Amino acid sequence: MNETHREIAAVPWKGVEVTFVEAQQLYQSVVFAFVARRIRPVEDAEDIVAAVFVDAFRGWNRRKGEPRLWLLGIARRKVADALRRKRTWWNVRETDATSDAMSEFIHKAQVSAATEIIAKLPEDERDALLMQILEELPIEEIAIVIGRSAQATNSLLQRARSRVRRMAASQSKELTHE
Repeated sequence: MNETHREIAAVPWKGVEVTFVEAQQLYQSVVFAFVARRIRPVEDAEDIVAAVFVDAFRGWNRRKGEPRLWLLGIARRKVADALRRKRTWWNVRETDATSDAMSEFIHKAQVSAATEIIAKLPEDERDALLMQILEELPIEEIAIVIGRSAQATNSLLQRARSRVRRMAASQSKELTHE
């Protein structure tokens, strides 16, 4: 498949019926990217993606809404289950972070600091914020994936951003006092 994740995400759904096989072909790479950003090693991410599609196959006729978002909702729950079982922190890949042409050392320090802050967020805030930043989903789609209203999701994202600002300021103060 040569389409980018954004091109796939831009495909208008609007109630068009797709088969499970078509959805798997269209969205497997999107689901894998979503999971692989949160789960290491890659083999574990692949196992989770397989489990997502097994569950999706079983519930295909009962699904509601856009298949891509429905699949991401299953993936979100599978990732949460895996992280609870492992009791490990989620990690940001350096490739997910953007660089502003600073030196490699500063870049790695910023990624490490951001990872630390994101890992400390409550699970629902972290998931919503990462879906907005990494998957570039709009609030309405995040709401569908996490099972909340758009207003509740917007409030959740506002709380997450506020918490990130506070933690970043606190982290900055700690660094200047060392």
